[in-house]
Amino acid sequence: MNRKKLVIAIVVIILIILGIFLVTKNTDPLSGQEVSTNNPVDIVLNFYEPWLISAKSTDTDPYKEELFKDPILGKDLRKKIKDSEEQFRTEADPVLCQRTRPDNLSTIISYELPEEVQIVVFSRDEGVDGQSIATLTKHNDGWYISDITCSSGEVGVLKEFSFEKDGYLLRSAELASSGSSDTYLIFAENGVFGSLAPLFFDSESVCTNLDGQKSVCDMSSFGEKTKAIVRGELTEAGVSVKQVEFIKGDLSFE
Repeated sequence: MNRKKLVIAIVVIILIILGIFLVTKNTDPLSGQEVSTNNPVDIVLNFYEPWLISAKSTDTDPYKEELFKDPILGKDLRKKIKDSEEQFRTEADPVLCQRTRPDNLSTIISYELPEEVQIVVFSRDEGVDGQSIATLTKHNDGWYISDITCSSGEVGVLKEFSFEKDGYLLRSAELASSGSSDTYLIFAENGVFGSLAPLFFDSESVCTNLDGQKSVCDMSSFGEKTKAIVRGELTEAGVSVKQVEFIKGDLSFE
């Protein structure tokens, strides 16, 4: 009799554990979410480039092809894009964030954290005035695109430079990967401080000190948390710096 009760108790415990597992699995918002172990930039372009091709087609479009169902997108993002079909047909593209279809796309990593990466997708075409910001979130051993937002940004707005931000200059060998810059600008994007842009200097990069004197930039002169305005051209690797202007006082986001 005691043995029978023991067996029943074990079965009940197993059922309880199984029930907890099933409930947890069913309530997990990321249950079944597909991820990729590819480079985050490649993941973004693997979604954006087919979308661009379809958007430029005269025979079809991304909604007819149901590209919003791409499993690399988060569940909420798939719904968000699906619900934006009217916007796609009458206003700016909700993925490309542009009214006109660009010839090609470029990317720049806005910031990169262990669990989240943000990538700006933009076009260098003349007259294109929007940029798309894709956020990738780490899940298990890979990444998925969790959100896409639009920003007027600097691309197409500035006549002389495609990048102009004020922030803090930061030098960090730890942040630099193989072949990348060890100098960064940390700045605010959409009101949130923490975006990071790799900076690349050459013999044409001009720095203006607090006294208004100009000279070829000497990166060794950058102190800890030096306030500056950086102007340059966006590239896939970062910002090709044309001008650095050191500033006093508060920054625009402070």
